[in-house]
Amino acid sequence: MSYGSRSIIGELSKAIDKKIIVRLVDGKTYMGKLISFDQSSLHIVLGNAESSDGGKYYRVIVNGSRISEIIIQEQPMFSAEEFASIIISRLGLRPDVVKVLSDTNSIIIYDRIKVSETGVEGSGSLAQKIYEIYNEYIESKKKG
Repeated sequence: MSYGSRSIIGELSKAIDKKIIVRLVDGKTYMGKLISFDQSSLHIVLGNAESSDGGKYYRVIVNGSRISEIIIQEQPMFSAEEFASIIISRLGLRPDVVKVLSDTNSIIIYDRIKVSETGVEGSGSLAQKIYEIYNEYIESKKKG
């Protein structure tokens, strides 16, 4: 997979559960929550979608070959780069033990704790501290 493809896949991965607009080659648009997508074909699944002609749909599956553009309306609440710097600073971790995975907007700490917009995966006292910092971080983002 080329770097450009990985970058597009990474951007779409960050947009999961976010509101997007999908414009088709014929000019029709769908707006809804990005539920999933197929990496190879770029087929898109939208939830609670509305079409440009006013139709409302529970699910819309858009053929990737018909997509002209994808517009992401919501900025992700979680920034892996920002959170990594907070973790390094607050916990006094060495920067080399915190890996930022930009394409998935996540971080890996000591190769055993993963943090992404969906939460903290891992166990132990370090994971618990990271979870507490994560909750503070998300609450501060919600407040603006």
